[in-house]
Amino acid sequence: MSDYRTLRPYTRPVKRSTDKHILIVDDQPRMRDMIRVMLKNNGYVHVTFAESGNHALRLIAAHPMDVVVTDWNMPNMTGIELLMRIKGDPNLFTMPVMMISDERTADKVLFAVEEGIDVFLVKPFNERDLIRGVETALEKSEPKDALEVRIIEMRRLKLSKDFHKALELGAEILKVRKSAKVAMLTCECLYQLEQYDRAISMMADTDAKGRSSQQTNLLGKIHLSLGQYSQGIEALEAAVAMNPLNHDRKIDLAGAYFAAGKAEDAERVILGIVNAQPTDLNLVGIAQLYLDQGLVDKAGQYLRQTVDPIKETVPVFNNYAVALRQADRLEDATDIYRKCLKIDPGSDVLHYNLAVLYAKSGKLKEAREDARNALQLNPDNPYAKELLEKLGG
Repeated sequence: MSDYRTLRPYTRPVKRSTDKHILIVDDQPRMRDMIRVMLKNNGYVHVTFAESGNHALRLIAAHPMDVVVTDWNMPNMTGIELLMRIKGDPNLFTMPVMMISDERTADKVLFAVEEGIDVFLVKPFNERDLIRGVETALEKSEPKDALEVRIIEMRRLKLSKDFHKALELGAEILKVRKSAKVAMLTCECLYQLEQYDRAISMMADTDAKGRSSQQTNLLGKIHLSLGQYSQGIEALEAAVAMNPLNHDRKIDLAGAYFAAGKAEDAERVILGIVNAQPTDLNLVGIAQLYLDQGLVDKAGQYLRQTVDPIKETVPVFNNYAVALRQADRLEDATDIYRKCLKIDPGSDVLHYNLAVLYAKSGKLKEAREDARNALQLNPDNPYAKELLEKLGG
């Protein structure tokens, strides 16, 4: 958690006026207020606050920001997880993010850099440090040249899952200039298109010792997709060793162990994550691992520990509810769908699924109500129409 008392006295402010919108994300009110004062002293008056990563995502969805200033250490969703959500969104990834951390260890810097951080600010800092960081982040939001514009477009295409067009653009860029970013994006697209041999061939052109943990992790997943478990696990283990703070890497490794029949190794990795104060996203990732193994109750154990899950995690909760329904545990499944609707109330699919459960449980009034809710959200939902007709409208 943040500690405002560690900040050094700030320097005399430089007066200016700016229309830039800045989002401050921190679970500590005093820290949020102190940063607001520093920004206001320097003409940044359009400042919005979020006390959590989830809250920040909701605010950004309503109004994109010019800069996001986030603390690293926050409960339920850390600053690095917020960064990953922003940089993984095709509509938001160009939004500059400044990370504030209590320490500048090599592990933290590596993790932040790999996930696309624009500025890394360490406590204690003064007003000049903060403003310089904001200005640097704003500068980074502007492409330096025409080639960088094309790389940004390639990333947008990849994030939008338009992998073929992204590959075409990547090939054009690589004819002009070698780029590690473009090569990595190309390999990611090839992986998504299941062109594993081409991806491995491209990886082979790089020096193994110079590969990032991202490249190494991707190589591991490619080997696993080819059924090459020993090579895949070796690469994933190396990726975890290179970036030990990234729990997503560890979840990938645990999944590989399960796939290779090494359940004890998988459990060891999962226990390590659990002992390191997992976030909601970590818990959901672990739950999906257990769902993949058919261990429904183990999955539920971790999903019940989540506090403020984000909309993107709903599919895992839905998978859990489906498993419960298939086991004829209708009340438990109903409770999960209700939780899903609190996370994503605008989903016609969730309302339909809940209506099916109510119908199966003999609660016809509730079933008709949720079928109508589904149709109100999506009048073209054929399954909800059919169900409502069967229930007598």
